[in-house]
Amino acid sequence: MEFSKEYVKQSLNDVVVSFVKNKILAGEYKAGDKIIESEISAELDISRAPVREALRQLNVEGMVVFSPRKGNHVLDMTLDEVIEVFEIRSILEEQILELLVTKKQMTEKNFEYLYDNIKKMQTYENETLQEHDMLYWLNSLDIQFHRYLWQVSGSLQRAKILEGLFHQLLIVMNRDTVTLGTFHEKAEEHLRIIEALRKRDLALILAEFRRHITVYVEALAKILAS
Repeated sequence: MEFSKEYVKQSLNDVVVSFVKNKILAGEYKAGDKIIESEISAELDISRAPVREALRQLNVEGMVVFSPRKGNHVLDMTLDEVIEVFEIRSILEEQILELLVTKKQMTEKNFEYLYDNIKKMQTYENETLQEHDMLYWLNSLDIQFHRYLWQVSGSLQRAKILEGLFHQLLIVMNRDTVTLGTFHEKAEEHLRIIEALRKRDLALILAEFRRHITVYVEALAKILAS
C-alpha cells in the first residue's frame, strides 16, 4: 500500500504517526507485530528521532506497546480487554449521538457528506482489490464515517479518545477479515444510522448503533475464543 502521497505539510512526527496508523488500517501491522524504528526511518527516508517520538505518542494513544527488552510492538488484547474497549467506545459514541440529536447539530450538508461516504463504500464493493488495499479502504471509510459524527458533535475530547479506541479495536479485528464485514454490509449499517439520525429518533439511533457494534463484538468473540 502506497501512503507517501498523504504526508504533505505535516511535521515529521505527524508523518510517522499517520504512517503507522495507515499500516494498521491496511492490516500491514497486526496485533503483536514488532515495530522496528530503522525500517520506518528507511521507508520514509527520515532520521530515527521523529520515529522514536511518534512511537512514544502512539504508545500514549494505546496502539503501540513498549517493553525495555522487546522494544515496540503493536498492541495485542485478550477477548476480555477487547470487550471492555468496545464497551467504552459504545458509551462515548452513544453520548455523541445523543448530542447530535438533542442539540440538532446535523445539517443537510452533514448528511450529504455521510451519504457520499456510503457511495464510496458501494463503489469499492464492485472493485477487485488486493487484500491490503481492500482493508485500507474498508477501514478508512469506516473511521471517516464515525470520525465525522464525532467532529460534528463538537465533543473534541470524546473524539480524541474514540480515535485511539477505534484503532485499538481495528488492530484486533484485522487478524481475521471476517470480523470486519464487507463494504456492502458496512454501507447498509451506516445507512440505517443516517436514516435514524434524519428522524431524530434517539431510541432508533441508539438501537441501530448498538446493532452495528454487536455484529463486530460477536464476530471477534468467535475468533478470539477459538
